[in-house]
Amino acid sequence: MYKINDVLVYKRDVCKVVGKQKSPINGEMCYILVPFYQADGSIRMQVPVSNKAGNIRDILTKKEIDKLIKETPDIASLPSKPANMKSQYTALLKGNEITDLICIMKTSYGRNKVRQDQNKKVASVDDEYLKKAEKYLFEEMAVSLGKSVEDAKKYFEKAVAKAATTKSKKTTTKKKK
Repeated sequence: MYKINDVLVYKRDVCKVVGKQKSPINGEMCYILVPFYQADGSIRMQVPVSNKAGNIRDILTKKEIDKLIKETPDIASLPSKPANMKSQYTALLKGNEITDLICIMKTSYGRNKVRQDQNKKVASVDDEYLKKAEKYLFEEMAVSLGKSVEDAKKYFEKAVAKAATTKSKKTTTKKKK
């Protein structure tokens, strides 16, 4: 159970618990949540404490972030099927797995890079979902690590590059043996 002022993730948004009250509709106890980055109270969500839908989870810890970073080079991209990229991205965003955000980011970045290398414009669907995935991931990391969103992004990119280099060196060493 969460307490007032606890920070959690509801669906993909980092939120702060600002209250609890019984729903006037069904009498069920609910959390009152406000998005962490819009804490002015203009947006308030009433979410059942029971969490039957599984849409509430704890914010990532530093240890979980470090594990995610280490696993990032091994997270697969989606197969590039232009006709249904939007539906694939949408399905991943509806989930609650943090690795799905990495999958979207890797897929979008990879597809955009190929297009840019061919002197083409980036695909709007890839760019749109890349921005959404980055927003959700880096906002959560920022709150967890006590950094700004921009610093969380830099931290992630630097650590993933290091993890990829380390993995590459280990693979090269195994091949030589």
